Amino acid sequence: MDSDTLATTSELLAAASGFCLTVEQRALLPSALKILKSEHAFAKVYYWGKIQGLSSDYLIAMGLGSKEISYKDESLKTCGEITVAEFFDTLKLFKKKFFRLGPDGVSWTVLPDVDEEVKKKYSEWSSSLKKKGTVFTPLKGDASHKYEYTVGEETKELSEDERVAFMVQEIDEECSVVPVGSFVLNSSQRVIVNPYYKGLDLSAAVRLDSYMHLRKPRTTPALPVAERSALKKSTQFLDFIANDQPKGCWSLKHDPSSSLVVLRSLSFPGFVHFNAVDSPVHGAIYNGTGARNFDLPFML
Repeated sequence: MDSDTLATTSELLAAASGFCLTVEQRALLPSALKILKSEHAFAKVYYWGKIQGLSSDYLIAMGLGSKEISYKDESLKTCGEITVAEFFDTLKLFKKKFFRLGPDGVSWTVLPDVDEEVKKKYSEWSSSLKKKGTVFTPLKGDASHKYEYTVGEETKELSEDERVAFMVQEIDEECSVVPVGSFVLNSSQRVIVNPYYKGLDLSAAVRLDSYMHLRKPRTTPALPVAERSALKKSTQFLDFIANDQPKGCWSLKHDPSSSLVVLRSLSFPGFVHFNAVDSPVHGAIYNGTGARNFDLPFML
């Protein structure tokens, strides 16, 4: 949820999903997020959500872009002069940075980069769990905790901080959702927030093809050339969630009483995206253990 409108969107989120910020979080988060945005000169800061632990939970924030890049003099374009083959290779996406809130409720600690070494350790640790007959174990709630596992005769360690970072990146890759038109390309092929976005009407808001992933495109570049050429390159340049696998991994519901459309991920239970009909207001949050629903293909 956007830190600039957290007070408003948290109320909508509660109405849409039942997820509520505590009184303490409502008091501390706006100022803490404002400090984070100022210290790191982010263009945007979002309250990403909460990953639950046994002794304590991790409150996560996400920073996007940089104020050092000026977009004021750059106009939007249709990108018609760029060929379909090279279009997706020239996109300049937001750089995302993730943080966890400290015990004092004000300071933020940057999560480790999920590089190849961290991915390898996480994969090895996950494999060691499967050998014990399980696929998931809850977080301890202590970022300094070390998970020991063995590879052959060698004993290795995965820190909880690294595990949290991997979980956040995995969930964000699978679930980061924005309405079509809320982000656009400027004349430098850079993805920016659309200041003229007015929202989706009801007929569009209740369709899965009106929502895209805010990540580097993976499925859209693989579409047939004819389909890619038909897309509006200034707004339809990301992956549509309608193409996500397995089919049916998203639940979409419209609440007429609040004029909200709510998306829920069935792959990662706890992720919710809400969109106010005919309004630019939209947001998303994760509140869960970080576990993937491996049973989903058998449930559909």
